[in-house]
Amino acid sequence: MTLPSLIQEKYDAALKSKDLFFFETTQVKKNVHGVEFEITYAPSLANKPSGAPAEENKKIKVNPFLPPHPALHVMDFDEHSIVLNKFCVVPHHVIVVTKEFKSQSQPLFPSDLLATWKCMMTGFGTTPTLAFYNCGPFSGASQPHKHMQILPLHGQQPQPPIKVLFNQIKDRKAGQIYILNELPFVHVITPLDRNFIDSSTDNEEVADYLAQMFFGLLDAMFHQLRKHATPDREISYNFILTDQFMMMVPRSRELATMPQGNLQISINSLGFAGFVLVKAPEELAALENHPDLLDVLKDVAYPWNPNAEMDEQ
Repeated sequence: MTLPSLIQEKYDAALKSKDLFFFETTQVKKNVHGVEFEITYAPSLANKPSGAPAEENKKIKVNPFLPPHPALHVMDFDEHSIVLNKFCVVPHHVIVVTKEFKSQSQPLFPSDLLATWKCMMTGFGTTPTLAFYNCGPFSGASQPHKHMQILPLHGQQPQPPIKVLFNQIKDRKAGQIYILNELPFVHVITPLDRNFIDSSTDNEEVADYLAQMFFGLLDAMFHQLRKHATPDREISYNFILTDQFMMMVPRSRELATMPQGNLQISINSLGFAGFVLVKAPEELAALENHPDLLDVLKDVAYPWNPNAEMDEQ
C-alpha cells in the first residue's frame, strides 16, 4: 500500500473511532505587503477533548509520541515514526517523530530531514506540502519530544503564502542565503537544488545535502542575530521547509501581544509561513483589525537593527 493510501486509511479509521478529532474552521484572508495571510478560526480547539481526567493530567505529563497511539501510527521510517496529528484543522496533518526521546531544543539532523523530506515527497500525491519545526521554548512548540510536522496545502495562491516573496528573489541560486526586504524581522531563507535532490538515488546523499543546507541556514541565522540583537534567553527558532526552499526565524518570545484588550496570541512556525491559528473571537477580530500582521510577527521575533549594516539580498 502506498503512503498516501496508508495516511488516508489511518485517518478515516481514527476519525471514525474518535482517536482523532477534526475541527471545522473558518478562514479569513488578509493581504499584507503582497502576502495573502490566512487566519484560521477554530473555536472548538479551545475545548478539545482530553484523553485523561484533568486531575490526572496535572500529576502525569504524558508523552503522546512514546509510543505513538496505534490508531494514529501510519508507518516507521528507520529512526522515525510517521503519525497522524490527534487534533487537526487540516485533514491528513502528519507528524514525523523520533522513535527514541530526543529534545525539541535540538537542531534537526540528517536522518530527521530525510524522513521528513521522504514523507513530503511520497505521502500526498501531487498536493504541495509544508513541513515545519518549532525549536526551543519560545518557538510555539507544544511537545518536548522532537517532532516535525507536515501539512498538505490547498488553494490557488502561491503556497505557503510567504512563497510569493520567495518568488520575487531575482536570479536566485540554490544554497545562497537571502533575506526578504519586506520582512521587518531577522530571518534567512535559501533555495533548494531540486535537480540534485531529484536525480539522487542515494538516501544518505540526500540526507547530507539537506543537513548541509539546514546548518548553513542556522549559521547564517546566528550571524544575523549577532548583528541585530542581543538575545538574553535560550535560543529558539522556527524552521520552514517546502519543496523549493528552507526558511528560519529566531524567536524572542512565544506570545504576540495585541493592542486590543491586551490579548496574547501564540505564534509558531506557521505564522511565518503566512498561516495564523486562533481559537477565540476576540483573537480573530484583533488580527483582522490589525494594520500590519508583519508587526505581529516582529513582536515575537527580533526586529532588524536600523544601525546595523544590512546584508545584500
